[in-house]
Amino acid sequence: MKSGSVKMILAVLAAALILPSLALAGSNPPPPTGFKIKPNLQAVTQTSVGVMWETYNLATATVKISVNSNMTGAVTQSIAASGKRQRITLGGLAPNTVYYYQVVSDGETSPKGSFVTALPKGSRLPFRFGVYGDSRQATWYEDIVAKYGDNDDHLPVCISMNSYAPDFLIHVGDLVQDGNNTDQIYNFFSVEKELLASNPLIATYGNHEFSGGADTGNTKMDEFLIPLSGPNFAYYSIVYGNIKLIVLNTGAGVWNTDNYDVIKTGSTQWNWLKGEITAGANDPDIDHIFLSMHVPPYSCANFGDNPTLITAITQVVEITSKVKAVFMGHEHDYQRLQHDGVDYILSGGAGSPVLDLPWKGGADDTSAVFIKYDDCLNYVLVDVAGSTVHCEARKVQGNGNSSSSILESYNL
Repeated sequence: MKSGSVKMILAVLAAALILPSLALAGSNPPPPTGFKIKPNLQAVTQTSVGVMWETYNLATATVKISVNSNMTGAVTQSIAASGKRQRITLGGLAPNTVYYYQVVSDGETSPKGSFVTALPKGSRLPFRFGVYGDSRQATWYEDIVAKYGDNDDHLPVCISMNSYAPDFLIHVGDLVQDGNNTDQIYNFFSVEKELLASNPLIATYGNHEFSGGADTGNTKMDEFLIPLSGPNFAYYSIVYGNIKLIVLNTGAGVWNTDNYDVIKTGSTQWNWLKGEITAGANDPDIDHIFLSMHVPPYSCANFGDNPTLITAITQVVEITSKVKAVFMGHEHDYQRLQHDGVDYILSGGAGSPVLDLPWKGGADDTSAVFIKYDDCLNYVLVDVAGSTVHCEARKVQGNGNSSSSILESYNL
């Protein structure tokens, strides 16, 4: 063979090897498929649980649920492709029963999750729930005043809390920096995907859920959360065993001088709250009543006491001694205060900038009785067993470290 022919053959072979690589490098990547938001649990009751997820593409879905961890005997439910984001309620379940579930949609099978349905009303069997809040992220704020300069503190709190297997979670508000920013909402569910896969979420609206509004409807969070009972998605009540939990909406207010029209004495929500507490006080199946609200009536730190909320809340919690605690957020720290036999427990350390400002919490900063203050990442575990309510506040190290230690342990 002539040398020129050999060179031509080699050139053709080289081109054959190079051209596919060039074509591959210049082509667009395939569009994403599967879950944009992994299946997560919400709105648990004695006989049902809410499941929310979102796929990248419009697709049908199959939900499998079983009482067996290996998914044998699973009941399968087909879900029509009505939208990329699905919010469904799985009903017909038995109370106080562990279930396992998986969702298949858009070419992906979700990791297996589990949950326990709520105890029957009036049951005195033991259960546990977690309280946390202010998981929003705000890099610009951290760079100025945060104790931790890292924007990854949200995940360590979730990992730590998940290790203690609560039966459900109460988030006291400020899930995200801006409730009308869908990218931030997607980030919230991405960070919490493992926690919420097996721990149903009960959400409280904070001021950052709104953009200048003072009530539900002015936030995109409504599109991602599953409503529970109540006249308004932003405030409602549930019964779980021998407790009644009342979730309130303090609106878009921020400062301790704000008026808080949505909850002030005589407002629609305040009248509803008074009725809910009165009903719980007269119900023999209810031993303990808890409130969840974002902005604290009492605070020993940065924002301080709020006169409007103090007037509104103290008037109704004093109706009955069954009101054991008010769970709160807004301040990025941990606080416990007492007033007229009620514990005011603030857990605002789920990932927001932990404030390290010149002033610290102290007994002179509030009209309530000062018990404990710490500017740290934190959450609270609440164990209810009949007439006993035990709380354990845990301090999370953060900066990528999910190790935690006991901050405070006490009975209500």
